[in-house]
Amino acid sequence: MKAAAAQSRLSNRKIGLMSGVAGLAALALPASALAQSQIEAGQPVQTPVSPQTSPTGPSPEDNSGEIIVTAQKRAQSINDVGLTIAAVSGESLRQRQVASLDDVAKLVPGLSYSNTQNGTPVFTLRGVGFYDTSLGSYPTVSVYLDEVPLSFPVLTRHSVFDLERIEVLKGPQGTLFGQNATGGAINYIAAKPTKDFQAGLEVGYGRFNRFTGEGYVSGPLSETVGIRVSGRVEHGGGWQYSVSRPGDHNANLRNYMGRLLLSYDDDDGVRFLLNVNGWKDKSSTQSPQFLALFPSYPVTPADGGAFNFPFTPFNPRAADWTPGIPYADNRMGQASLRGEVDITDAITLTSLTAYTDYKQRQGTEGDGLPIRTLELTADRGRIKSFSQELRLSNGGNQAFRWTVGANYEHSTVDQNVDNRYDESFANIYLGKTLGYPIFNSFYTNNQTMENYAVFGNGEVDVGQFVLKAGARYTEAKRKAYMCNQDPSGAPNGTGGFFFDVLLGGAYGAYSPDRCFSFNQFPDGSPVVDYLPAGAPGAYNARINEDNLSWRLGIDWKPQRGTLVYANVSKGYKAGSFPTTSASTFAQYLPVVQESVLAYELGVKLRPFDRLLQLNAAAYYYKYTDKQLRSKLRDPVFALLDVVQNIPKSDVKGAEVEAILTPGENFTLSTGFTYTRAKIKEFTGINASGVEADFAGSEVPFTPKYQLAADAEYRVPLGDSLKLFVGAAANYRSSTVAVVGGRTNPVGAIPARDGLFVIKGYTLVDARAGIASADDRWRAQLWGKNIFNKYYWNNVVSLADVIGRYTGMGATYGVTFAYKFGG
Repeated sequence: MKAAAAQSRLSNRKIGLMSGVAGLAALALPASALAQSQIEAGQPVQTPVSPQTSPTGPSPEDNSGEIIVTAQKRAQSINDVGLTIAAVSGESLRQRQVASLDDVAKLVPGLSYSNTQNGTPVFTLRGVGFYDTSLGSYPTVSVYLDEVPLSFPVLTRHSVFDLERIEVLKGPQGTLFGQNATGGAINYIAAKPTKDFQAGLEVGYGRFNRFTGEGYVSGPLSETVGIRVSGRVEHGGGWQYSVSRPGDHNANLRNYMGRLLLSYDDDDGVRFLLNVNGWKDKSSTQSPQFLALFPSYPVTPADGGAFNFPFTPFNPRAADWTPGIPYADNRMGQASLRGEVDITDAITLTSLTAYTDYKQRQGTEGDGLPIRTLELTADRGRIKSFSQELRLSNGGNQAFRWTVGANYEHSTVDQNVDNRYDESFANIYLGKTLGYPIFNSFYTNNQTMENYAVFGNGEVDVGQFVLKAGARYTEAKRKAYMCNQDPSGAPNGTGGFFFDVLLGGAYGAYSPDRCFSFNQFPDGSPVVDYLPAGAPGAYNARINEDNLSWRLGIDWKPQRGTLVYANVSKGYKAGSFPTTSASTFAQYLPVVQESVLAYELGVKLRPFDRLLQLNAAAYYYKYTDKQLRSKLRDPVFALLDVVQNIPKSDVKGAEVEAILTPGENFTLSTGFTYTRAKIKEFTGINASGVEADFAGSEVPFTPKYQLAADAEYRVPLGDSLKLFVGAAANYRSSTVAVVGGRTNPVGAIPARDGLFVIKGYTLVDARAGIASADDRWRAQLWGKNIFNKYYWNNVVSLADVIGRYTGMGATYGVTFAYKFGG
């Protein structure tokens, strides 16, 4: 009885401590909102897996060579998890010079990365993605850093440094990860503080005068406190050259990243991990290649504008831009506090509090020309996001394993864009015919998001089988304020054109403080009820949605080294408002939440122990209300941007992965993915301006075939040195950048086939070097895209032009790394 009473007092003390930590964290971190569900990223432990997982830990492999992952919010061998997971170690990331989101996508078949106009990354996984560059748009492939969500894609730009590993979870992850993970989740697991002093430094120099430096210092401050400080610097010249101004270059590199981790473990069941990280990006965003003309007004070459310039040569480095643009001065800071308390030997209470602050100040090249047909001369933005998660879970060694918890997120996203189109066909035509040249607008999108969620997940062993079930209920609230203004104050400018011409002077003269977009559908009916039909003003609206994500599954383990699994799940992505320069309120309308019903059958085999690992999976996704960026036909401005829902679409596919390690000195890994993603029902106007019934069209950014392979051979040179050589190849078949992208819009010049097609390509990387036998130091030569393949991953239609975003040509360099201590 005394022991029980003592245990009860200890549990009460720990619960009080955890509650206090959650409260103090909420006060200590500047709060402005909250984020959704996360993963238990980065708590690798040695097997057997204990019920609790320390914020500090050894390598992601246990003593038997098993890869330990945290895909289900507990540490497990990757071969015991009935999900499709791609895991890449930190050492492999360093040797393959993975330092960007594009590099990450090349490692994983089924994962695609797309460049965008303003540098906001877009991931598509197994045909599931959402192409929208607005700061406030949630993704379909969520990204996390050590359990903390990077809720908006722009926040994910610079987290790939000093990592223990990356986990890519394929398929809907809504039960444990929350909404906005319908395609999957990418987990960055940062390297943790070590029990003894360790330090490391890696420096590199490559083509385009590019220098990189990365380092860390790690060790104990006391018996209970550990620290790790790491950072990375990227600096170099631009790889794009101007076709009109010899000697001028773009896409320079100016990135600075840092991370501080403080861990506490009292060996009495109380653990904390403070993570303070951030980055500053002063690189210039990439310029598109001027691929084709798409005149939106009846103009001729004699009128000038984009007609006066040649199309960009088909060279990966060739491009053009307006002098002074692009530029960037963006920064992100994040602080998170994770606390764990072992309530009993089998039950742990976990709290995660996080605050993220992002500030954007950049100018973006829109048309790939040295004139202003469309430029975002000032793109300002701010994201403030606060999140809190509390959960209870029991130990991984229990026959019945469960997790229950709750999430809260509150985020504010403000974006203000100065849009210039001085030499656009619209400006030329309206200025010449009506005396109202429209050359400038300033549009604003201010949003507040609030999400609440409760979730539970459980699995139980029944002989050779594991039965799995989980659910999450989410309530999401979002409100938006949007306005389009003319800051120039010109009497016959854009605002004057709206008030004097389109509105016939009914609302007086225009002044720069007024919003000129008016409350009207194309048929003349009102969009909102707080303004008369056709009246100008600001757009205010709300979205209130809720959903129930769930998953059911069964794992079968007939023998050691064999896992067969089957899952069925339902996931959701939240609705959102676009950020766009609008003529009418019809462009401001949001998309509603999308949903996916997913079926997956897979197998994981180790037929020859460590010699061979085989994984295979087949999947089918049934999509409802898939979100996409498209166009609206406006009677004055022809085609304008909107977001819409595709009523029905589906994805069918299969993938196979094999990892062969016949000995200590050779490793070969291959992965193949087949994905057939089709629109089942959608009639409208696509993002290139084609109006049609798109049933049967392929889903954008989804190659039917993807293949990745990597091989490395190591040769001992005596007792103290070893030589290594390696190569990687990545193949992707053709896809499209827009729905119906194999059909060109009418009037495009030139009318060559497939302006919006992304052709298939194969990229080859190589590496070779020498290292000490104990991996204390490493010197390496490396090359990326060594055959200088010309390829692109996105094509966009903006104003009068169609532009193509290319990948980098051949790059090469040398790196040297050294480790201290340990």
